[in-house]
Amino acid sequence: MSRMVFRIEWYRWLRTRRLVALVAAFALFGCLSLFGAKYLPDLLGQSSEIRLLRTPDWHDGLQQYVKNSGLLLAAVSMVLAAQACAVRGDTAIGIYYLSRETSPLRLYLPRLLVAGGVVAAAALFGAALALYECHALFGPFPLAAATSWLAVQWFALITIAIFTASLAARTHSAGLAAATTAGLYVLSLFAASLPSVQPWLPTTALQPTITTTAPSLPAATKSLAALLILSALATTSALTTPIRTIRTTS
Repeated sequence: MSRMVFRIEWYRWLRTRRLVALVAAFALFGCLSLFGAKYLPDLLGQSSEIRLLRTPDWHDGLQQYVKNSGLLLAAVSMVLAAQACAVRGDTAIGIYYLSRETSPLRLYLPRLLVAGGVVAAAALFGAALALYECHALFGPFPLAAATSWLAVQWFALITIAIFTASLAARTHSAGLAAATTAGLYVLSLFAASLPSVQPWLPTTALQPTITTTAPSLPAATKSLAALLILSALATTSALTTPIRTIRTTS
């Protein structure tokens, strides 16, 4: 597999402005989430009906970021990744690829790798910006613990994007893949009410609860296990299912 294939996929992200949209989304929420938490008392100061129990601190700022990134930015990431990896048979470019390529590995692997790399870079940028804003607005905070929680979420964002992109490659439909992932997300939110199930749900990794201590390895593994398994199954299916079947008559 030549470098040219990966360069083409990279240029597709640039030409369609998916890269710009993704980075801009992470940058926007990386700033606004922290600012919103910091200046919430000022925004509510004139209200006679709403009172804050305490002044927001660094914990509230990062918690607001992971809530936004675990829901809204996860949705943006998986939709853009799915669009980049879906090859539709009813478009001119889709017909070109599907009629000339026989290997799903050569067709989809570069798309999946580039999509995963772009989401990883954008999510890393957003997390770094959130940590910087957290220090600038709230002062010193336990950087190691905060970074550990954001690292868990970073890995979850990449994994759910790869899962959705693999579904799009397998079904040739970005919309169907995104809808399926959204349905699983909603089911996870409902299942989170069960204490015995909650540690194993994807939403636990996508929207972690920030604390002053770093997450333990078993807890982080539990929250990522379902996403890893689903992503591995979807990717394997996308890369091994034949693009087309040639039947011969005897």
